[in-house]
Amino acid sequence: MGSRPKPLARVISSWLKTSGLEKGLEKGRLFEEWESLVGPRISAVSTPIDVRGETLLLEVEDPVWRNELSLMHNQLLEAIAEHPELPKVRKIRLMGRRAGGTTA
Repeated sequence: MGSRPKPLARVISSWLKTSGLEKGLEKGRLFEEWESLVGPRISAVSTPIDVRGETLLLEVEDPVWRNELSLMHNQLLEAIAEHPELPKVRKIRLMGRRAGGTTA
């Protein structure tokens, strides 16, 4: 007799991990859930741009808000860490917007 069939969810999960697509899905979830993670006030002034390694790149146009969010660094990390389905983030890099629309 052959081996027992594996549940489809396990097969897909394994494939996502080995293909590297799981990281992209985690990143997408973080971007999608940003407002529910940090609340409407912070989400209105900040936009997650990318996750590189374990660093979240966060665009914050207003320098006052950049300063405020730098003081909230640990709280933001804790909010993300409470959700194991999101990428592992250990650092947040706050970025402004340059003239012409590119991030600093």
